[in-house]
Amino acid sequence: MKSKEKKSEKKEIRNDVRRRIKKGEPKQQVLEELRNVYDDKATLIKQIEKTPSNAAKTKYVKYNYLLCGCLLMALILNVLFLFKFEPDLGAGERVLLYSTLLSIVLDVVFIVGVLMYFIEIYSWIAARALLTLMTLLISFGYFKTEIHLFVYLSFALIIVSFTLGLLLGVKLCPQRVPKIVEVEIDETEKIKKTVYVFPD
Repeated sequence: MKSKEKKSEKKEIRNDVRRRIKKGEPKQQVLEELRNVYDDKATLIKQIEKTPSNAAKTKYVKYNYLLCGCLLMALILNVLFLFKFEPDLGAGERVLLYSTLLSIVLDVVFIVGVLMYFIEIYSWIAARALLTLMTLLISFGYFKTEIHLFVYLSFALIIVSFTLGLLLGVKLCPQRVPKIVEVEIDETEKIKKTVYVFPD
């Protein structure tokens, strides 16, 4: 299959899977119905795995809003923190300034991603926490910069966001689980076979 055809099929798979799951079709049913439609089985399974079901969204919607709230508060704190910088900045202050600007951009991207339930975003929130921690260590430990209260509050919110992000990343899209089924070889003989099915 040519590269352009592969990209086209991946796009079709993504749209088809999202549409069916959004309609409320069980993931296992979606897999069974589409596995004979598309050649790219790996993309099909991966897309189903990373698309939250309506039931999972409903079950964890409060945690998702809490995560958005934490990210929004961190965004507001970072914007307010920008007004604390003086025109003449030292090396440590410049590290904090650039990190704060990057954090603002990341917070906006993460908030949109979480509201849209893009499952990849939840794991990237961990990198956001590590960025803030590294900034604190470099600015305070190496440059001996005074760390403002805004930074500590923002970091505390990011730690909570990190925890919620990891939790939601697992709960919204649980992995397939093994299940033993009987497969009929002929009219007189059956064998047991392990298959992997979606829990929801």
